[in-house]
Amino acid sequence: MLEQTAAIRRGDLSSVELTRMYLERIDALDRHDTLNAYILSRGQDALADATRLDGLRAAGRPLGPLHGVPLAVKDNLFTAGTVTSNGTALLGKFVPEHDATVVRLLRSAGALVLGKTNLHECSFGITSNNPHYGAVHNPYDPLRIPGGSSGGSGAAVAARLCSAAVGTDTGGSVRIPAALCGVVGLKPTLGRVSRGGMFGLSWTCDVVGPIARTVADAATLLRVMTSGPDPLDPDAAHEPPGAGLPDGPGAGAQRLRGARIGIPDGFLAADNAPDVDRVLAQTHRALEQAGAILVPVTVAGAEAATAQGFVTVIPEAVVLTERALSTAGVDGGVPAGLDRFGADVRTALGAQVGPDPDPVPAFRYAETLSTTLPALRQAFADVFADVDVLLTATTPATASPITQDETMRHNGRNVGTFETFVRYTYCVSMAGLPAISLPAGTDSAGLPVGVQLVGPRWGEAGLLGIASALEYIMHT
Repeated sequence: MLEQTAAIRRGDLSSVELTRMYLERIDALDRHDTLNAYILSRGQDALADATRLDGLRAAGRPLGPLHGVPLAVKDNLFTAGTVTSNGTALLGKFVPEHDATVVRLLRSAGALVLGKTNLHECSFGITSNNPHYGAVHNPYDPLRIPGGSSGGSGAAVAARLCSAAVGTDTGGSVRIPAALCGVVGLKPTLGRVSRGGMFGLSWTCDVVGPIARTVADAATLLRVMTSGPDPLDPDAAHEPPGAGLPDGPGAGAQRLRGARIGIPDGFLAADNAPDVDRVLAQTHRALEQAGAILVPVTVAGAEAATAQGFVTVIPEAVVLTERALSTAGVDGGVPAGLDRFGADVRTALGAQVGPDPDPVPAFRYAETLSTTLPALRQAFADVFADVDVLLTATTPATASPITQDETMRHNGRNVGTFETFVRYTYCVSMAGLPAISLPAGTDSAGLPVGVQLVGPRWGEAGLLGIASALEYIMHT
């Protein structure tokens, strides 16, 4: 992406040429039965945006850091004048009047929206097997999942169907597609990027983050996307952006000398597929050879985070889905629309408001927010008192086959796909911490393996510096 913006600035490449190239690739590669990364492309509207941006450059107008680059946007983020479906049939005709804050910021920096990417319905899952818009397929193997819920964004970046993409992450939904599709996915600190104009899932965990091909691209996108206070999102941060850009490759490699890298034990390391363990061990050796110090650590309470996540996310999802349907003018809200959701979303929401509900007890929800969640966040803070970042596998396994029952084979047993893939990501989301997934190798079938770096709260600058250095040594 950064090379493209530089070429556009020099006049060696036009935004129209770049946009047309991506649209041609989408037409050729992104059919319903192949990748299915996009719910819709903006086609002629995107070309019109590119023509306008080329005109600004020709007129000598000031150019933003993303001038002329075509980005894909997950279809739960508002795009003015373009359908925003949230991956569900109930919202399939909703056309927002305004952009999400993050989309507005990206456009202000010179980017254009190429199209809206497919996702797990309502962002409520990890496979991106969407019952209304079709399954998203992994570019490395179309019979396998791309991860989710931002699966279309991950697949589009990996297949070079856009310059970069925007996703959202509640329990791993940026990092998991990045890992399974072999690209970079960055989850910011909770509150750094505004959620204004987003069909959300959980105010406790939701963030908006970039998916890109390099750490530098992701860092550039984050800097643009960082809003500060936003009237559309009362939880948006008042802290200064502070994301920074990582140093260039030469200087970046030096960042690892003396860096203290926490290597968690127990739950955060215990159930990897053999190929994932092999790639993780290779990453450990590369870090030590570059002068990093690997520090064994324990994150107390990490093993309970997924269950705690359900206690918080499911009630919050009902409220936010009800709000989304109301925004779109859907009569009757969640209860009336239950039979129009896919099976997994219908089951989760129906547990709260269905004809035979078994809702999360209010006291359990309150206990999690007031006691359990602060304890988890303190456990991470205690670990970061002694290390700069944590390193785990992003996922315990590589991309699993697309199935209808949301289960998979892992280490010789049948397991739930969701619980398996969020094992190392959900606790980070519950703690509100920044994290990034980097491609680190492949398994014996050639499928990507990702590693996750986690930083302290508001620690994106240091996290991105170490991520850039790790990326450099893994590719030299």
